[in-house]
Amino acid sequence: MIVLHYLDVMIGFAFTMLVISLAVTAMVQAVPIYLRNLKGEALERGLTDLMVRVLPGLESHAKVIVDHILRDPLLSPPRSPPYTWFVKPQDGKEAPRARSGVVQREEFVRLLLDFMAQDDKPDELQTVKDARAEIKAMLARLDLTDPKALLLQIRTRIAELELQNPGWSSSQRASKAILEAFMAGPGKDFMAKLVGWFDQTIDRVDAAYTARVRIWTAMFSIALVVVLHLDTFALMARLNADSALRDKVVASAVSAMEKGQFAPPTAGGSVNEAQALACARTHLASSGAARGLDAYADCMGLAEATKLELVSWPHDLDAWASRWQPFSFALLLQLLGMSLSISLLSVVAPFWYATLSNLIKLRSTMSQKDEAARVERQTTQAG
Repeated sequence: MIVLHYLDVMIGFAFTMLVISLAVTAMVQAVPIYLRNLKGEALERGLTDLMVRVLPGLESHAKVIVDHILRDPLLSPPRSPPYTWFVKPQDGKEAPRARSGVVQREEFVRLLLDFMAQDDKPDELQTVKDARAEIKAMLARLDLTDPKALLLQIRTRIAELELQNPGWSSSQRASKAILEAFMAGPGKDFMAKLVGWFDQTIDRVDAAYTARVRIWTAMFSIALVVVLHLDTFALMARLNADSALRDKVVASAVSAMEKGQFAPPTAGGSVNEAQALACARTHLASSGAARGLDAYADCMGLAEATKLELVSWPHDLDAWASRWQPFSFALLLQLLGMSLSISLLSVVAPFWYATLSNLIKLRSTMSQKDEAARVERQTTQAG
């Protein structure tokens, strides 16, 4: 029974961490990743550095060129709600396209050639026209004077390769056609550098993006812990002392896991950023009866934790301030518990999902053994 008691405490704690970490993940997906487009920003910086490395002297125009390529309709679709609720189009135009967060080497080369081959448009910014003129002049010095003809040659060769090798992927065909065109003609040095450094650049982009996501995750974790006063020690003590609360939390956790309610996204997936933005717009950025932190908590998936009173939103500043311990050892212990909560939330949702799942399985096994032992005792006593 003692083992089951502490297992229930751990299940309640893991359940709370899972619910809140999912909310943190949703916020990160909504704000820095979707609204700020962290991946697009990181990719733009990395490719800008690559262009400067491949074509020294392009420093003042490289960012404009890369930005233009990453916003190309072939890479990035128009932004849609909920993004358009926050970023409004101007002069009757559609909402601006986001920078793409992914581009293949073959796509980048072909779009770069297409950018150079285009004629200046009347509605284009002067910076774009200047950037086009500069890169065309720089590549002309490398004997690449007709990007339009080179692009047509590449497209024709891709079509030929599709007929000859229908089993190849489009990326394989494009890569072979581009390398053949450049290595047998003008721009050989340019392409050799680009091929040599592109993959390493993308690796650095991924590392930079991951680091920034971790920073944002830590920031949102800190914000939630401070607002909710999520103290690991206090939460564990409540779960240990309050059997009614512990039983309710365990029942909710088992039910949620059986229904698959808190399953984290699959590999490569993400929490629904549209839902997270819609929650913020409806309950935090609007006026009316629906507005409020409690309603936002329900919308974001914190409802289980708040309804069970594992955590609660302060309704005003005085209520929030009253939760702090007076300046004493108790305050230091509270701060230590909140710091531990921040660290544990930074572990992210999949860890807590796996932990909760394993604890519930272990509890089921221990319950069966405990029941078997009880029946055996009763049988022995009756005999």
